Amino acid sequence: MTKSFELWTTLTAPGSSQDPRMVAKRAQRLEKDGWSGGAFPDSQVLAGEAFSTLAWCAASTSNLKLATGTSNTATRHPSVVASAAAAVQTVSGGRMTLSIGRGDSSLAYIGAPPVSLGIFENALATIRAYLHGKAVSAEDGAAFLAEKKDFSKLAIGETPEASPLKWLPDDYVAPELEVAATGPKVIAVAARHADRIGFALGANLERLKWAIATAREELDRIGRDPAELKFGAYIPCYPHPDHELARNLSQGMVASMSRFSVMNKKVVGPVTDAERANLERVASTYDMKNHGQNASKQSESLDPEFIDKFGLIGDPAVCVERILAIRDLGIDRFILWTADTEGVPGESYSCAVEEVLGKVMPV
Repeated sequence: MTKSFELWTTLTAPGSSQDPRMVAKRAQRLEKDGWSGGAFPDSQVLAGEAFSTLAWCAASTSNLKLATGTSNTATRHPSVVASAAAAVQTVSGGRMTLSIGRGDSSLAYIGAPPVSLGIFENALATIRAYLHGKAVSAEDGAAFLAEKKDFSKLAIGETPEASPLKWLPDDYVAPELEVAATGPKVIAVAARHADRIGFALGANLERLKWAIATAREELDRIGRDPAELKFGAYIPCYPHPDHELARNLSQGMVASMSRFSVMNKKVVGPVTDAERANLERVASTYDMKNHGQNASKQSESLDPEFIDKFGLIGDPAVCVERILAIRDLGIDRFILWTADTEGVPGESYSCAVEEVLGKVMPV
């Protein structure tokens, strides 16, 4: 089982400023507080442009690892997202992870659903090729454009038949490619193409065991070495001595993340009857206009017991125990959604640093 592992948190939090300059200041705070890394969402309407913000965070820190949390395969051409990730990898000295999924708020706010599995897998394979300096044919590249290529009326004698990212420096090392996954089909796609899977299943041990087994079954089916794939977990983490306060702080993020388990109005993976009822209520009430917010219909639909099981909530000693139990499943990276650093939410953030991070990964 995994023993060496990382604790990351987010470069933004509900209620915090999305100004890239303030995000960079939070990155400095995370580094000072001892977090392994920080993730920033690629949701262009709700937050500043992800890759330029991460580049600014890289320039503002020395050791903090960085990631999208997460990007998608729809709002940018594969060559663009790969080039952006490679640029952050280069300026950060190798601290970048490109985490990518099928799209959520980034697409919903411009009127589109998540991309289909087929488009997602093709784009993921193409992004991986670009990240590793491989040439992608012009035909394959054009497949992701709305208009078909036609140079017949242009003053172009010859066009490239294929091209890698030509600008990559000599000391370039490809950034890690992670897929954020919840359901079995995306987990299988990730097992075929990614370096890491970040499970968006919260802290539920039974569901994480199922997800890991699903990934390993696909690895075995395609004959891929299990050592080539690592596992992470995205989990809301709101420790606080006042358990009720911790629940109130966490419920918006728990609702947002748990919705991935019922995105297509069908619950995926093993659940109890009570968990199924909570997930179905989230699906029927979710209001994207209040995405991730505590004062929302979806967050108010959750039972306290569901919140406690899905997240790391309340007593920090219990949070530590649960992290160690999840680690022993084979998870070597935790991306913990934590609270803002100011006001009452700041009490939970400080508790996460002092009583969770400080106990699990002491300096």
